[in-house]
Amino acid sequence: MAAEDSYKNDLINRTFLLIEDFEAMRGILRDLLRRCGARRIDIAANAKEALSLMRRGKFDVDVVLCDYHLGPGKNGQQLLAEARHEGLISASTIWIMVTAEKTAEMVMGAIEHQPDDYLLKPVTEAALQNRLAKLIKRKAALTEIATAMRAREYGKALDLCKKRIEQDPGNQMEIMRLQAELFLLLDQPEQARQIFYRILARRDIPWARLGLAKLLIHECDTEQARELLECLIDDTPNYLESYDLLAQIYRRQGAWQDMQRVLSKAVEISPNSAQRQNALGESAFRCENLGLAETAFQRALKLSAQSSLKVATPYLGLARVYSAQNKTADALGLLTRLTADLESDEAGLQAKAEEVRVYQRAGNMEAAIAATKTISARIEGGNQNLSPPATLDLAETFMLMGHRETASKLLQFVIRNNHEDSELALRAQDIFEKGSMSGEGRKLVQSSRQQAIDAMTQGGELASQGKLEEALAYLNHAKTLMPRNPRLLLNHSHVAISLLQKNGWRHDLETAARRSITTARQVSPGEKRCGELLAKLEALR
Repeated sequence: MAAEDSYKNDLINRTFLLIEDFEAMRGILRDLLRRCGARRIDIAANAKEALSLMRRGKFDVDVVLCDYHLGPGKNGQQLLAEARHEGLISASTIWIMVTAEKTAEMVMGAIEHQPDDYLLKPVTEAALQNRLAKLIKRKAALTEIATAMRAREYGKALDLCKKRIEQDPGNQMEIMRLQAELFLLLDQPEQARQIFYRILARRDIPWARLGLAKLLIHECDTEQARELLECLIDDTPNYLESYDLLAQIYRRQGAWQDMQRVLSKAVEISPNSAQRQNALGESAFRCENLGLAETAFQRALKLSAQSSLKVATPYLGLARVYSAQNKTADALGLLTRLTADLESDEAGLQAKAEEVRVYQRAGNMEAAIAATKTISARIEGGNQNLSPPATLDLAETFMLMGHRETASKLLQFVIRNNHEDSELALRAQDIFEKGSMSGEGRKLVQSSRQQAIDAMTQGGELASQGKLEEALAYLNHAKTLMPRNPRLLLNHSHVAISLLQKNGWRHDLETAARRSITTARQVSPGEKRCGELLAKLEALR
């Protein structure tokens, strides 16, 4: 009895999501959960409602009880695939599929997205209680791993994975998947590759093949990565991430027709990803397929309206479509809506930059010039807080208006601060070519990248020679040119912390180190060194 009470108390503190299309069955399953001890239960009647609930608070759901057949729209397996793909559930979330028939097709249809367990109807209280107890115990260690990963404590997460594999061989596949992800986050590709090969030697698992494709892209072997992904799509047509990764390859190659083809297939399977619809809209626009581009951007706009993380992309894309269709008033109205909906300086600048292009296309050069002057005045104090895409948009606008010097400065700024991003460099080169600056632009891109590399090298050499004060002074100067370069910022923080460790605490050094870490984390949220350096800084206090 004591064990049962403890188990029920554990369920009281967990959040449940019940997904069932029949109202009477929803009532039965809800009552069963309550008798097992659950108290915090959200209910959805279909996949659309479930996704909406999950998108409101990522990782908040501890247990999902989902019927396989959910009526029109996605079934339970497709819903699980979408939830995993969007990161709406964590490794510690328990997903139980409820079904009247456990067919081979259901179980083998998407190996990489299998639920944690199946429950056959009719579901009894005893069966549900026993299944929950076993799954909670099995998932306990994954909760620790997931918590460490969210805190960016990747080394700790790897240690937990190693221990758990030894203790729980039955859960080995999921843990190995997490290990591979962690090795990639730690920039240890060979260790990740070994895991993928070990998995594939046993079974043909799509996520392992996808992981190998990511490694090939990292190694610039895009042709082999493309072939691997095309085979993966043929073999596992419901594995959505493979479409997105293949589309990224085609985008880098400028193969817009292929990108449109791949994404058109993907949205047939799963139309409710705003990011995927935006990418489809872009490729269709590049192919001058304005009808498809308009539909895709409109869907993306509708989907992003349900999200707390609205982005400017669908507004800007749709405005370009309207402008190309000579719907000038519609385009300008949408840009006004963008400014009102997002209420940020960056969105306002992006809207104004697009406004210049709309006026230019409509032949209203007076309005285009006036809008360009407004942008110039607004960025006169600097563009340090703009994202790379926003900076590129501004540069392209200035280039199209003949302001080549301003455009060049913006492009050099964005390259220096993102010198390792080859795709961004290609887009910058494309903008230079639009301004008839192909050769000069190539030299400027190269010199900007080299300037960033030289700064890293010189600062590192001074620090390795023990000349910490000189290294810090050098990096402080470099920061004036590259205030948004995450590697430079973290190198600066590392040198400042080394000085604190050597000479003792100083308020100015601690403030400078913390500021660099904070900015680096804003620019590059997944950067593992942020957590490591912050931990060292905290240990000195």
